[in-house]
Amino acid sequence: MPADVDQDLPEPEEKQLCTSCAAPNEPERHFCLKCGAPLSSFSTIAPFEHLFAEGFIYREAVERPRRLMTVLGVWLLFGMMVLGTLAGLVLWGRPVTFLAIPIVPISVIMIWKVTRSYMARKKIVTVGKE
Repeated sequence: MPADVDQDLPEPEEKQLCTSCAAPNEPERHFCLKCGAPLSSFSTIAPFEHLFAEGFIYREAVERPRRLMTVLGVWLLFGMMVLGTLAGLVLWGRPVTFLAIPIVPISVIMIWKVTRSYMARKKIVTVGKE
């Protein structure tokens, strides 16, 4: 086989694999096209991109909590918001800030979705072992 045959073949394009879903992405991308996971350090350092990276973490925690510690962390984080708002209502007869009213339903929804997702995952794992 002649040596010049290998030189005529085009080099394959490099793809960066997402660490969350294993989807191929262009090397210069900062976020995965399929799941939105941060792929580069730039995505967590730049101010605007940091919001997307943080949002990905919350989405992962809500949609696919892998450990009980994640569920407990969400309960602690959002539960304190609900308790703080309720304490303001009881102690002062009004919410501490005008933002407190929408925080309660958002926090309750986050707690409910994480707990529901974790329990559904536990049922799937238990059924799969039988």
